[in-house]
Parts: sequence; structure tokens; C-alpha cells
Amino acid sequence: MEKFVKDIIWEKKEMNKFYIITRYSFCRSVWAIIGWGIPLMLLGIITIPFYDLVAENERQLRPVLENLKPLVKSFVGGEEAEQIFTSEGFISLRYFAFLPVILGIYGSVSGSGLLAADEERGILDFVLAHPVSRGQLFWGRVIAFTASLSCIIGFGWLGLWIGVAKAGSMHFPPFQLLLPYLSVFAVTWFFACLSLALSMCVPSRSSAAMISGIVVLAGYIITTLSKAIKGLESWAVFSPLTYFQSNAMMGLEVVPFIKLVLAALFLLFLARTGFGLRDIRVAGDGGWKLPFIRG
Repeated sequence: MEKFVKDIIWEKKEMNKFYIITRYSFCRSVWAIIGWGIPLMLLGIITIPFYDLVAENERQLRPVLENLKPLVKSFVGGEEAEQIFTSEGFISLRYFAFLPVILGIYGSVSGSGLLAADEERGILDFVLAHPVSRGQLFWGRVIAFTASLSCIIGFGWLGLWIGVAKAGSMHFPPFQLLLPYLSVFAVTWFFACLSLALSMCVPSRSSAAMISGIVVLAGYIITTLSKAIKGLESWAVFSPLTYFQSNAMMGLEVVPFIKLVLAALFLLFLARTGFGLRDIRVAGDGGWKLPFIRG
């Protein structure tokens, strides 16, 4: 009985440490939530009501869209560009089409700094000198980032809902507007996990963010141009943005969503394993970190 009570007390202490790490990490991201969430909300409020103007001028705009060259047309939706005259297509092409790039950059920067930022400032070694495990620190910060990303997406969803309410010709229930954001979350989380995994081996946080950012931009370009250039279709399979569903309001496809989530979980597993194997750099000394080779 005494051993059972001690085990319960120990578990409560461990959970308390985990809760403190998660809460502190989330509180540090409040300004990031405001800085990214408010503009995202305003984007929906400002952009969506323009659909009324597009719908009124469809007769003049449709010939212009049909006469665009395939390469130029690929940047406005490719063969799906004419769907911009429908309310679902307008939201997909004029709002959600750019969110993976915007939030992909956010995920790349934030993911690279979850642990590497404190390490470069010489703080991480002092944190781990306290009675806290690497697992508690790692998962506490990952959960805090997931919560902050959910808040940012919540701001965006609210702005989109307000924008739809302002547009007189749009009528969508809140849940239907939420479906594309599930795909946005999966893509952003993937790039955050990629950046976090890279930060476990490259010399600096900025290097991890830069590589992940390049993947974001290269993926967007390849996915977009593959709609006009057939030779790029085989390369587009490797682009994470190929599996993003901007048109999820018409039905979220489960398979592409699961592929993104599973890929992100695999990268998260690599990051956790690397963080557990490698030495913590003291006071941010430079150099490559190769935990798997060392292990």
C-alpha cells in the first residue's frame, strides 16, 4: 500500500513538471499567436466579401480567364481556375490556396526554435540541469506549439466565418468552413516537425528554418507548375503541398490528410530520438549534431 501511494505521488510530481513546461511554453507563444492569428483573421474578413463583386462581373471576367496561357493559368488554379465563380471555388482559390505557404513559413520558424533557440542562447543546458527529463521537455514544447497553432487557425476560421457572413451571396455552416483548416493544420504541422527534426542535426536553428522554408517554397512552385507542365507531375508526388486540400469544403479526402499526419509523426519520432541521443551544446557552441551516427 505504501509503495502504491509513493507511485501516485511520483506520478503527480512528474505530471506537474510536464504541465509547467507546457504552460510556460504556451505563454511564451502568446505574441506569436496574436501576430499571426490577427492578420489571418483580417485576411478572411477582407477577402471573402469580394466574391460578390466577382459574381456580378462573371460575364466580363470569364473570357479573360479562359484566354490565359496554361503556365499563367496554373498560378490561379489551373484547370480548376473557372471554379472561382462559385462560392466554394472562390474561397478555395483566393483564400486557402496561399495559407500553406504562409503558415508553412510559420511552422518552419517555430519548429526550428522549439529547442534549438534555447540551446543557442545557452539556456537549454541549464533547464535540463533541473529535475526534468528530456521527454517531458520535448513533448511539453511540442504540445504547446500544437495548441498555439490551433489558436492561430481558430483566429483564421473566425475571420473566414465573419467574411462569409458579410458576403451576401454565401451561406456556409461553421463546420463546413472548418474542414479546409484541418488540411492547413496537417501541412503546417508537417513543416514544423520537419524543421524540428532538422534542428537536431544541422549547425544552427537558422539553417533548419532555411532548409524547411526552401522545401515550402519549392513544394509550392512544383505543385503549382505541375498543373501546366506534365513532366513535373512525377516530382509533385514528393511535394507536401500536393496533399493539401484547399477545396476541402466540398469534402475532405481522408487519405491525403492521413499521409501528411503520418509523415509528420515520423519526423517527430526522428526529432525525439535525436534529442534523446545527442549531447546538448553548452552555451550554444557551433558544429553539426549527428545523434544517430553517435548513437
